[in-house]
Amino acid sequence: MYNISLILTLIRLFFSPLVLPFILFYGWSSVSWESNILLAAVFILLSLTDFFDGYFARKYRMETKLGRDLDPIADKVLIFSALTTILAIGKLHFFWVILFVGREFFVMGLRIIGLENNVKIDVSRIAKVKTAVQMIFITVSILSPMKNFNTLNFWTVCELILLASAVFLSIFTAYKYFQSFSRACYKK
Repeated sequence: MYNISLILTLIRLFFSPLVLPFILFYGWSSVSWESNILLAAVFILLSLTDFFDGYFARKYRMETKLGRDLDPIADKVLIFSALTTILAIGKLHFFWVILFVGREFFVMGLRIIGLENNVKIDVSRIAKVKTAVQMIFITVSILSPMKNFNTLNFWTVCELILLASAVFLSIFTAYKYFQSFSRACYKK
């Protein structure tokens, strides 16, 4: 029943809310480049489990219903845990966290309503890009020694560009999901 793909998903699901916020909150430093690299490496390793669980499941035909159901939940838990911790250390405004989390609940609501009406809404490729951009944004935010966006330098420019990209992709993909949902429900 448990295979490498499912174990990777479970690792992400377990460590994201229980370990990641703790080490990010207490480990992030605006003066210690080394600690920020270590923290970013932990986040990157957890993020890579998202890629490898799918890779192993497809390559070695290890796909399970449990794995398919838990994978998107584990992704959201990873992103939410990191975003709320970045918010708690003062590196991100609460509005952006609400927007990202709200988008996920909106899409999840569409999927639930769709399932109740026999309409399946598949994950789009652009939504996978959105998740990747969010993960890159979070990684850069962890690496950045800057506490806020008040000073314009390399780090803040990178963070602002990635944040703007993640926001755009979040809104765009939510709209596309709603469009797909509406078309599928209208056909019925």
